[in-house]
Amino acid sequence: MPAVQSVALVGGTWLTTDAGAAMFDGKPGRRSRIHRTGSLSINVTLAEGLVPGIVALLGLNVPEGVLVSAAGATATTVRLPDGTVCAWLFPTAAARVSSVAVMIDTLVTNVEVGEIAIFRAVDIGIKDGWTVGPIDASVHTRTKGGQVNTVPGAVYRRLTATLSGRATEVVRKGGLGGTDWETVAMAMAGRQRACVVPQFRDIQTKAFDPALAARAAMYGHATQLPSAESISRQYFGGYMEFEEIPG
Repeated sequence: MPAVQSVALVGGTWLTTDAGAAMFDGKPGRRSRIHRTGSLSINVTLAEGLVPGIVALLGLNVPEGVLVSAAGATATTVRLPDGTVCAWLFPTAAARVSSVAVMIDTLVTNVEVGEIAIFRAVDIGIKDGWTVGPIDASVHTRTKGGQVNTVPGAVYRRLTATLSGRATEVVRKGGLGGTDWETVAMAMAGRQRACVVPQFRDIQTKAFDPALAARAAMYGHATQLPSAESISRQYFGGYMEFEEIPG
């Protein structure tokens, strides 16, 4: 995600002194609060342009079923199994933009937004056998009598996946619409914020399923950058790990 140059409100005023900075700090649990006075739009200006393929709103306090629109795409808010509310949008327009207006069609007076994430989307391809597992950060200790005391912690998801075989053009020569595996890996280095969507196609029609994509999507960072492992001359596989930052 490019750096955010500025953020402005239409139909609302800031209730927190961060003036929207918390929506772009990589911490969905830290929220900006907005007093809604009309039709709410959050206008984000980016430091550089991109073709948006994914727009996510995380850590929301609005109910499920609220309409959200951005970059020509629309979606409704959903509640994840961990209880947090989010909206994932998947624009299909091929226009390059340097600003994105995010509109939230809600009647909630004081709106909270944990994170707005705007990304270019690249399909890198993973093999069957990938895993998404819940990680419980709770700490457990036992008393002398064997009883268990628990300090509750957050539960987040971890993806482990093997990249499916691809030719050198995809790995190192810009074969993914001008990018490639190595470019994606470098963009994710240093725990830069990113997202992965391991499952997004309907099993019967093979068509894109936005509801499934929103449920499977994870926002966070790579703990193991995608590798490039030669499996046959100019043909490569790889491996990656990714951990979610919950809202």
